[in-house]
Amino acid sequence: MISDSLPAQMVEAMRLQQPLSRVELSRQLAIAPSTAGIHVDRLLEQGFLRVASAPVSSPGRPPVVLELNPEAGQFIGIDLDSRSIRGVSVDFAQRLLRDRTLPLKRTANANEVIEQIASTIEDVRDQSRPLLAIGLGVPGIFDADRGVALHYAHIRGWTDLPLAERFANQFDVPVHLENNIRAMALAERWFGQGRDSQNYICVGVRSGIGAGVFVNGELFRGTHGLAGEIGRWPIPQSGCTAVLEDVASISSLLQSATEAVVSGQKTSMQAVRQRVQWESFREAVQAGDKLACEILHAAARNLGTVLASLTLILDPEKILVAGPLQETGDRFLDPLRSTLVEHLPAVHARKPLVAYSELWDLVGAFGAAGVAVHAWQPTDETVTTH
Repeated sequence: MISDSLPAQMVEAMRLQQPLSRVELSRQLAIAPSTAGIHVDRLLEQGFLRVASAPVSSPGRPPVVLELNPEAGQFIGIDLDSRSIRGVSVDFAQRLLRDRTLPLKRTANANEVIEQIASTIEDVRDQSRPLLAIGLGVPGIFDADRGVALHYAHIRGWTDLPLAERFANQFDVPVHLENNIRAMALAERWFGQGRDSQNYICVGVRSGIGAGVFVNGELFRGTHGLAGEIGRWPIPQSGCTAVLEDVASISSLLQSATEAVVSGQKTSMQAVRQRVQWESFREAVQAGDKLACEILHAAARNLGTVLASLTLILDPEKILVAGPLQETGDRFLDPLRSTLVEHLPAVHARKPLVAYSELWDLVGAFGAAGVAVHAWQPTDETVTTH
């Protein structure tokens, strides 16, 4: 637990496993039951927890157990990349309330994108419960401590933007920034397959490639907040060296497909304005188009080589893949898994589970909400529910 606040630690423990009794909660946090009881009573009084009935597992009176009160508030998460804005609101028990996806124009500048983020927040906000915090999953370089987006090459004017201050002033709640790929890893921790894992890697493959790394139940950011920036990982390629994003990202797949179509190679893929779009590539892969599958398999093998190295360093329980490649199913995962096995030594008997994120295209938005959830601290105020 990163928080020094015992009530916050209690709530965080229950986010990972609920319902819990007072005794179970005190055992998990290694504190005296009497101490746990004091704080639990306060959280009940404030409205953040509520009493729930547990199934009877033995003769006698059933234990009194606690659960998060979904009416206690909401968190909003915004996921941004060069193609779209995705937003979700989740209640205090981490259940989805609303979601929205807004495509971005390729010509949109920073001011226009900021206004669209604000509009998305308003669209997903549930007026029936208090807003507790907002999380922003942002691409490019940013300063999390100051809440400033420093630079992102794919949106015009996206330089030195005080996003946390901007949205905190508008919505009167704390606003937290995180790298959009690391936010995906947080999504898995709070909403997905990382809830029962202490060590896992979430790989986001979009226009770029990045990884969110969880070590011993905590998101690992590194000394300068750059842990998981695997997009620049060097990859040997036919007498030269490329980087991972040049040979395994969505952009690189579509570039290879475009070059093949323009050169007249046999394929069902179609180029529109001298460019193969993702939909055409995906449909070709799903139909078993030989050329499209070869391009996809090459990307999977390149990514698998890098993930094998990360596995030797980190020994994760799981590797979760997020992004549009989920739409290609096992045609991408199978060569990825086989490459991983090929590069791991025989003594590495326990291979990590490799799977797609189950949160699909909302994983980044859920992750941004998870950033807000993770940073939340209870106050002395009592929740007012409607």
